Amino acid sequence: MEYQINDNILKIKIDGGAYNEAVIHKCFYWYCRDFNVEIDKKDGFYDILFSPRNGVNTFEVPELIERIKQDLIDFKLRDIVTSETRTIRELIIAKAFANFEIEEFPQTSVSDPVGFDPQNI
Repeated sequence: MEYQINDNILKIKIDGGAYNEAVIHKCFYWYCRDFNVEIDKKDGFYDILFSPRNGVNTFEVPELIERIKQDLIDFKLRDIVTSETRTIRELIIAKAFANFEIEEFPQTSVSDPVGFDPQNI
């Protein structure tokens, strides 16, 4: 990951082979509250531009870079775990609904607390 700062705008360049698009967007979404974030992909690299929202905030570059590195690792790990456990989750859901039967007629009476009578439609 390379970065440079000009006029209070931080430009980060990330190898697209190391992180997929979903990981990049999930990671940088959380910075949108405090920063204007632009993500662009060119030639297999992501260019991410950070600028303080409304120009009010200032930021410490070394601390922000460390936070971004940790967040990228976090979201990549979440992506790996999600893909590795996809089959297990699908099996659990299939098992949970295997014996489910839809009740065609509700056992309770149909009514409306605001006075609408569904029987007079």
